[in-house]
Amino acid sequence: MSSSRVHVGQAALTGKLERYAKVFDFLEVRAAPALPSPSRLKKMRGDAPEGFQFSVVAPAKLVELATSETDSGLVELTRAAAGALGARWIALRTPAAVAPSARFRTRLARLVDAMRDASTGIAWEPRGVWTDEDAEATAAELGVVLVRDLAEYEPPPGPVVYTRLLALGRNERIGAGIIERVAERIEGAQEAFVVAEGRGAVGLAKQLRNIESSELRDDDGDEDAAESEGFDDEGFDEDDEDE
Repeated sequence: MSSSRVHVGQAALTGKLERYAKVFDFLEVRAAPALPSPSRLKKMRGDAPEGFQFSVVAPAKLVELATSETDSGLVELTRAAAGALGARWIALRTPAAVAPSARFRTRLARLVDAMRDASTGIAWEPRGVWTDEDAEATAAELGVVLVRDLAEYEPPPGPVVYTRLLALGRNERIGAGIIERVAERIEGAQEAFVVAEGRGAVGLAKQLRNIESSELRDDDGDEDAAESEGFDDEGFDEDDEDE
């Protein structure tokens, strides 16, 4: 992993961003029930330390691709949110109903085109009946990064990795085995963005940072003295959520 830069975060902010950023350097901002106001997003951007990265998850209604016309209002809201945050990513999480048919491919391409230049990159996370080959080919054709759960699967081809570690079944808790597997699978990436949904996200962030710091010392003889002390997953309390 000596050539990679790894960003780790959670799928939602609980507590104050200042405290969250002592452990994580990546955050998905979701449109559920609605995207935060531009003023709040700008404040979040201003409160974030240097190097912190944001991803805006597009509204569910927008990625349903239920009609041939893209909802221009939701497109503008999403683009505005990404602009206010200076977002690294816009994430499109298409539901299981979006199948690998010509109709949905056309609609997805139209949505991706509508999001171009609103962020540095676009990440696409298909659910449902897409095969690995279909998803990889479509992502390559559209010029987007394919999101895959690296606790279960190998990463798709490409220099940048965006993974969501889903809190499902035996992976509800992110243990040492999952951390080791993820570390191995992002080893060849130039940059990796890791979203942890399960319990154990703090440990994941610390361990990946330790691995990266260790390899940087091997390469450069330089020590990363940054430490995250006194945190565990229970330390991020929803009652302390940022207003």
